[in-house]
Amino acid sequence: MNPYLATGIAMCVIVLLSLAGTAYLAAVFNRRAKSDLQTRLEPLAAAVDGVADVEEARVEGRFEGQIAIGRVANAPGGFGRLFHVELVDAAGGVPWEWSSLPDKKGPGLTRTFEGDREVKERLLSGIDFEEAATVVPDDRTQRFGFLYDPAAGMMRLTREMRTRLDIPDAEMFIRQLETLQRIGEANRHAQGADGE
Repeated sequence: MNPYLATGIAMCVIVLLSLAGTAYLAAVFNRRAKSDLQTRLEPLAAAVDGVADVEEARVEGRFEGQIAIGRVANAPGGFGRLFHVELVDAAGGVPWEWSSLPDKKGPGLTRTFEGDREVKERLLSGIDFEEAATVVPDDRTQRFGFLYDPAAGMMRLTREMRTRLDIPDAEMFIRQLETLQRIGEANRHAQGADGE
C-alpha cells in the first residue's frame, strides 16, 4: 500500500474517532447538566405548586394566588447568566429599578434607584430596600436589582449567576417571593393603583 494513502486513511480514522468521542462527551455532559438543573428546579416547583421545565430552565406556579416564576436568562449582550424571580403584579404606572452593584475596587456599594422621582419618594416611604436586599445571598458582593415592568405587569428580582447552578433553594425562593409581594404592595400604593 502506498504510504501516503495509508497515512491519509489513518488520519481520517483519527478524525472520525475524535468526532465520535467529542459527540459522546457532549451528550454525557448535556445529560448531566439537565439532571443537575432538574435537581435544582424541582424543589422550587414544589414550593409554588408548579412545574419545572428543564429545557427552558424555568419554574412556574402560584404564590399566594399570584403567578410566580423562577428562570435562568442570558444577560444582555450574552455576558453571563441571570436568575430572575418574578411575581405577576400589574399595577400600571411607570417602570422603575433599584439596583445594587459592588465596587470592584473596594468594599463599597453603589445602590441606585432609576425611575420617576415622585414614584420613588412614595415607594421609598413604603419599602426598605436595604432590608429587602438581604434576601439575596451575599447581597453586598453580588450584582442584583429589584424592578417593576408595567408592560409585563411584573415585579422582578434579577441577580447574576456565578455558576450554572447558582439557583436559590426553595426556602430562599419563597423568601424572595415574599419580598417581591411586599414590594408589589408598596408599588401599587406608589403608582396610585390601590385607590389611595
